[in-house]
Amino acid sequence: MASVLNSYLTFKIGEEVFGVNVAKVMEIREYQAPKPLPQPLPFVSGVIEYRDEIIPLIDTGIKFGMSPITIQSGTCIVILQLISDTLGKTYRVGILVDTVADVLECDDTNMKNINDDYKPHYIYSTCQTDNHLVFILNADVVFSQKEIIGMLDMVNKLKKQA
Repeated sequence: MASVLNSYLTFKIGEEVFGVNVAKVMEIREYQAPKPLPQPLPFVSGVIEYRDEIIPLIDTGIKFGMSPITIQSGTCIVILQLISDTLGKTYRVGILVDTVADVLECDDTNMKNINDDYKPHYIYSTCQTDNHLVFILNADVVFSQKEIIGMLDMVNKLKKQA
């Protein structure tokens, strides 16, 4: 059986390298300051405009239990389109990353699945490159159902105020 080749956009958060399937990536943007939100979730930095909608901007450092992202010249926003199977919804978020690295082609023979007991559950495998161990994200399960509902409620309240 032939191995499957997958493409992942890699990015750095602190010293760690993460990858997300390129099929989830809508756009990569330079950093723009978000509009603040009253009482946001701890990992939501605010909201940004993306085409015709307002989407939450996620500080990935905080969300992943690391140091918050420090805004520097290489800081980027990656727009992701995610699917919540439990809610039956497609939604978009912007994630704040220290730098976007590269597109990594990794076949399933180079992927190492992570033990089911490993938490967080949204990292489902790793891929070793020449220089780094890349944590491959299952982007659709990064946010809990409660977090998704909270983010969508915040955005809907903003739409009603506009």
